[in-house]
Amino acid sequence: MQAFSSTVRDMYALAEYAAPDQFLAQAINLLQMWIRFDGAIFGTGEAAQKQAVAVLDYPTASPAQTVPESLMGGSAKADDPVARGFREAPLSPSRGGVREIYRSSRDGKKSRARALPGPRSLSEELGLCHMMVHGDDPKRVKPARWIILYRRHDVRFAESDAACLHGLWIHLSRALAINRARTLNRQANEDKTQPFATGIVGIGGLIEIADQRLFDLLEREWPDSATESIPPEVMETLLSGKSFRGTQIEISLHRQNGSLHCRVRPVGVMEILTPREFVVARRFAAGMSHKQIARELGVSHHTVRNQLAHLYRKLNLHDKASLAHYLMTNGLPS
Repeated sequence: MQAFSSTVRDMYALAEYAAPDQFLAQAINLLQMWIRFDGAIFGTGEAAQKQAVAVLDYPTASPAQTVPESLMGGSAKADDPVARGFREAPLSPSRGGVREIYRSSRDGKKSRARALPGPRSLSEELGLCHMMVHGDDPKRVKPARWIILYRRHDVRFAESDAACLHGLWIHLSRALAINRARTLNRQANEDKTQPFATGIVGIGGLIEIADQRLFDLLEREWPDSATESIPPEVMETLLSGKSFRGTQIEISLHRQNGSLHCRVRPVGVMEILTPREFVVARRFAAGMSHKQIARELGVSHHTVRNQLAHLYRKLNLHDKASLAHYLMTNGLPS
């Protein structure tokens, strides 16, 4: 129960601090701690077509490279139950093989098996074998959201999988709403306070004109170096046309009217850490040992130790105290 509660807390923490394009992949990835699946289809209930449905393939939890035709309309089968988004998704998780779901009529009664002619169904496009479906009650929740977890191999979802999805679903749905609201608030505040700083730099990296905020941001990234110039190795990256992202800031460079204009913005912790690193970092900074974290996450303590070493390198940190301080200063108390 304690591990389950920790997962819920992690999900709400993601909602507070993750960017919208990161939140769904990271939040659904937390479900992998409790349910094994090959991919997920999430209906956000939002109006825009590009945001209405998210298709994620695992284990990378990255957006599918190709959006299936049946999700985009046009040539899709009109009666494809998955492409319709399961707008009438059950209020409790429904499990079953793909054949069973595709032979079910809208009222839940089984119809006679038949070959559906025309364009391929979503199950054929994604190679689905088993699915588990759950969603909000559209009469009570606006917008109603839904999720489909699927497997490509012939292993059915168990009752324990359905129980976990049922317990986590309300938190996942609410966390999405919180994430969208927090994002709008941050954007409104950022428009007022200008989160980035700009300046003009010389070809060698010397800062010629800039406001104090730019120097403050550079000092966050390189506290032990002079902030009057950008390090040579960073300038080399910028002059090649690429952006530089450190542990604290991101720098981009573009030419305008014969000058080199530099733009610096702070980088959020959720842009650096993976979902699992985020989970491990919060638990370790809160005082849990490697073995305690490993038991809770269902992995070996060697895996936890390696994840901590990796995130230390990412953040340029060296001990638990500096990790806790980093999370606190970035608004992520352990």
